[in-house]
Amino acid sequence: MQPAEVSGIIGLIQVFLRNRLTFSYFLRLDFSGFPRVTRFAEADHLPDVQQMYISPLRITTALATVFLVLLRTAAWSQSTGPVADPFAYPEADAAAYDDFSFQSTYVELSDGTRIAADVYLPVGGPPAASFPVIFQFTPYNRAILIPNFGPVKYVGAKVLGLGSGPVFDMSEIEKNMAFLLTHGYAMVVADMRGTGASFGSQLPLMPQLGRDGKEMIDWIAAQPWCDGNVGMMGMSYLGWIQYMTAANQPEALKCIMPEVIGFEMYSAANRPGGILAKRWISSFDKVLMRLNRNWYDLGMGAVPALPVIDMDGDGKITDEWPRMDSTSQEAGEMPRYKDRQPRPENPYFAATLEHLDNVLVREMAADTFRFYDAPGPSGYETIGFQQVSPSLYLPEIIETGIPIYQVGGWFDGFCKGTFRYYASLGEEYPARLFVAPRFHFGDVSGPYTREFDYEGKYVKQLGWEQLRFFDKYLKGKEHALDNRPPVLIYVMNDGWRFEQEWPLASQQMTPFYLQAAQGLGPLPATAGSDDYLVDFNASSNYGRHRRNRWLMTSTGPGVVMRRTKLDEQCLSFDSEPLESGTEVTGHPIVHLWVSANQSNGDFFVYLEDVAPNGTATYVTEGQLRAGFRRLTEDDDMVNGRYDVLPELPWHGYKEQDWLEDALGESPVEITFDLMPTSWLFRPGHKIRISIAGADKGNFQLPPSICPEGTVGSCVETIYTFHRGEVFPSRIELPIIQR
Repeated sequence: MQPAEVSGIIGLIQVFLRNRLTFSYFLRLDFSGFPRVTRFAEADHLPDVQQMYISPLRITTALATVFLVLLRTAAWSQSTGPVADPFAYPEADAAAYDDFSFQSTYVELSDGTRIAADVYLPVGGPPAASFPVIFQFTPYNRAILIPNFGPVKYVGAKVLGLGSGPVFDMSEIEKNMAFLLTHGYAMVVADMRGTGASFGSQLPLMPQLGRDGKEMIDWIAAQPWCDGNVGMMGMSYLGWIQYMTAANQPEALKCIMPEVIGFEMYSAANRPGGILAKRWISSFDKVLMRLNRNWYDLGMGAVPALPVIDMDGDGKITDEWPRMDSTSQEAGEMPRYKDRQPRPENPYFAATLEHLDNVLVREMAADTFRFYDAPGPSGYETIGFQQVSPSLYLPEIIETGIPIYQVGGWFDGFCKGTFRYYASLGEEYPARLFVAPRFHFGDVSGPYTREFDYEGKYVKQLGWEQLRFFDKYLKGKEHALDNRPPVLIYVMNDGWRFEQEWPLASQQMTPFYLQAAQGLGPLPATAGSDDYLVDFNASSNYGRHRRNRWLMTSTGPGVVMRRTKLDEQCLSFDSEPLESGTEVTGHPIVHLWVSANQSNGDFFVYLEDVAPNGTATYVTEGQLRAGFRRLTEDDDMVNGRYDVLPELPWHGYKEQDWLEDALGESPVEITFDLMPTSWLFRPGHKIRISIAGADKGNFQLPPSICPEGTVGSCVETIYTFHRGEVFPSRIELPIIQR
């Protein structure tokens, strides 16, 4: 095997295993027990590969790979078994279709912008003139193409369980979509304007995309293969667009199932606690830019979108990708094609050139946009953080009454938004809530499966919930969700549980006060204080890949988040060993009375579970830049349009809310909430909070203390945490009476 071939297969693996954001759910590979759906005949997949000379070494490698795939398949089959309630759903095993048709097309919007869309229709089952349709609108390429797809990459794709290539459509990337196709749902997946093979340009998250979503649903409903009922599904950006589309009230949209998306896009995405999430923003910027420009570089995780039109009529779409990179695009060079035939009017190339006018994510990280009320960038001045937040448009969504099934993850960076959507919609609204111990990307990682003795496969469980939801609201199967309370949460260290509401009616906000000798106790301590010399090297990175809950372009740390060593760079306070199991389910809130030798600074607080052997395990966290310590009315984030729930500390984050001199010699109160959680502390364990003044590499260092943005430029900073009845520093935990 040649070095270049080895590099190619390594790059392919990197694309599909490292760059998760690109392909949404492609980690969902363990789907044994669900019917296999094929996209094309093998001959349609491999016209070029079959014509190439394959050496004996390559044949040996391929045979070995097939053997490994068979072994893996056998292992998957042995691992399957009945999944206990609450997920059992008889219809899940009653697949009616075993294949589907596939077609790419352009849909022209009212302003002339052409949107690339893929249509999947079930076949191989009961004859049907039309189907309910599930729509996904994505900026991450509706389907992808791997150029130069030789035998080595073919084998690599097979090993990864992703089909035969060189085209990978969403039915192969997102296994739950294939599952829904077998149950009689048609699917439409489209590239947003300014992305993939679609035309136009965009400011990321601009409201126009929601209006585009409405037009796409109107188009779907008018097609003969649609029975008039349309639902939406998808995570992150694909969850954001569901709310924005629903706010535009398309008549045919009957329900949505958004996963892991922020409530407002300032503190949820760009600046949690008012602190720039620099690593996440940089990573997201690179992913989105490379995809939207249709570059091909496996080493960078860049793969182009599938073209729509076979311009030369040779029956192959794979030769319609013009070879492009940053140099050729910036120079305005005419594209080169694999078959060396010119295509002067190739719509794919023309569309990609329009994407060069997209506003880059990194531009929104500039200091110009450090406040919630900052105007948008040039050309989009009327579109600020508030206007791109779906929460602003909840009244319009509530008018429609369409059912919403909100899916979240306890370790997701957008976790708070999951609960704010559900609670703010109101108790009478047809909304549901489903939360698992997952990170941003859709699976419960192996380490946490073992840590919690997690039963079943989360991907299948989510697939069954999706089928239940769409069966009821798109097919009218009233029994699909009968007698099921609206809230289903996983209590970490305990298991799944249904609830009637959020926050839970049984919660009791219980204070744990900072005490002498760095303790936590039920009563305010005698007056005193603890000094903390801020360590600006403190970090929330876990494992050798340095991941955490905030780096949402990855699948999570890949390890259980242990903080034992990391806490050495923090100031920690421990409770006494617990006499009985203690459940914390809800939104923890910290109140810290602080003085400092600097006028500003950052506060990062971690809630942890300390085992009898001293091992500290991460539970949740929160942060705040001291300059935003003043509390404001939380309804202001939506201009007072409705009551934002649950009631949590809100700091405004507007320019008028900023305090340049937020800290000093006199103690001031710093109050903020941590990400919601549901965690059972076992008897004999301790509750710990650890406080840091930085999260190196992940969040911007405080400019007033670290003027060059580096640890080396930071001046000595000492926080003094006060305790006692006058300055009752504490954490309030939502304790559940069991």
